[in-house]
Amino acid sequence: MSRRGELIDAAVWAALGAAILVASWRMDRLEHLSINPWSAPGLTPGVVGALMIVLALALAMPARRAAAPDGTAETSPPPGSARRTLIAAALCVTFAGVTLGRGLPFVVEGAFFIFVFTSIFSWRSWREEQRVARGASQALVIAVLASSVIAWLFESVFLVRLP
Repeated sequence: MSRRGELIDAAVWAALGAAILVASWRMDRLEHLSINPWSAPGLTPGVVGALMIVLALALAMPARRAAAPDGTAETSPPPGSARRTLIAAALCVTFAGVTLGRGLPFVVEGAFFIFVFTSIFSWRSWREEQRVARGASQALVIAVLASSVIAWLFESVFLVRLP
């Protein structure tokens, strides 16, 4: 993707984040029901929208710095392909739409999903660097830790009961 493409992507994400932030700001705060301000309906989407804007700016910064002096942007090889996108989409839909909540606890399913996802998309670089065992063991540790933290966050902070 070209640097110009990265700037366009950043602009689209920033615009989407801004739209979410504005929509959440305009939501009813439910003051007439004496709702705690920290549980107002638009709070979480507003934070997500603001974070999207911040991350879009972070995405745009390297692309702006890499632009050539004549205003054109350097090109780099595409980071992904349609095949990789379809694999990622299939994994996500399978996890969220098929397996999640159908028996195993979230922590186990989440760790398995993270490990498989990471392994599929890192396998080639692990093989090239001749560190398949090390990469797989690191991916397993990260998957278990990430799944545990995600489960704790949802159950303890957001008070959502996970399957």
